[in-house]
Amino acid sequence: MDLLYYLKTFVCLAESKTMKEAMNRLLYSQPTISTHLAHLDKYYGCPLLTYRNKQYFLTEEGACLYHHALKLLGLEAETAEAMAGYNNLKHGSFAVGASSNIGVYTLPRVLGVFNQNHPGIKVEVTIDKNYTIEKKVAEYQLGIGIVETDVSDVTLKTELLKREPLLLIVSPSHPWAGLKHIQVQELLQQPFVVGEPGSGTNRALERQIGALASQLKVSFRLGSTEAVKKAVENSLGISIVVGSSVTREIAMKTLAAVPIKGVNLYKDYRIISRKEGRLNESIKRFIALLRSIENMTNEREYRASS
Repeated sequence: MDLLYYLKTFVCLAESKTMKEAMNRLLYSQPTISTHLAHLDKYYGCPLLTYRNKQYFLTEEGACLYHHALKLLGLEAETAEAMAGYNNLKHGSFAVGASSNIGVYTLPRVLGVFNQNHPGIKVEVTIDKNYTIEKKVAEYQLGIGIVETDVSDVTLKTELLKREPLLLIVSPSHPWAGLKHIQVQELLQQPFVVGEPGSGTNRALERQIGALASQLKVSFRLGSTEAVKKAVENSLGISIVVGSSVTREIAMKTLAAVPIKGVNLYKDYRIISRKEGRLNESIKRFIALLRSIENMTNEREYRASS
């Protein structure tokens, strides 16, 4: 039984007093209104309206129902408004996870714009290793993840977000600083500073320079890209890092980027989510904003390099 549906008809007729007025307000036919009232009379076991002098009046039982029906219909309207708020992006929350490079160098500017546009939506951010983000998305702890490695879990789907350049960086005092390029084999002659395991950079190097990746002389293994950059600045070795992490340092000349002849290093950033179910509207809007900002960034970088 569509109780709320019938209660709306009952309240309208009680307030309108006439069938004609109720028909105009509800846009229902007379038989439909009469059927709704008959269902309510049967459901509650008593007459709710009486008809006299061409008007409808509440019975004692009907007056009691009218009082409670107004509360029910008001609560229904509040509920509909509250739920619509999620689709209208007025309030809500979701959780997003990202690897450290993405969480530190990509997400902050997206979160800032998203918060300005949708201050009622809380975004919970987890920054962790790629495989941990993948696991948390699969286990429903995160709505989406943004990772920089291939995804092995078959329950997840992936979408390419961007192809992030990898840059060979050296100290400004290094002999390679300012060179037009180096040969890839020359990498084997230098001590390397690398970041945390599982960042995806090693896999990218293996894919793009083959067996040479395993022959690099690792002198320091540090826990973050920030630590790697400081080590390179202080001439403790050279490194290969994501381009977005050293934009400021290269502009300020505290680090130098050196091209590798014939080698175009990159990592793919991917958005991951569960195949089962669907993303809510706030996550969809977040992804759209993320793509928009990344596209604008890529366009600026292309113009700057051409």
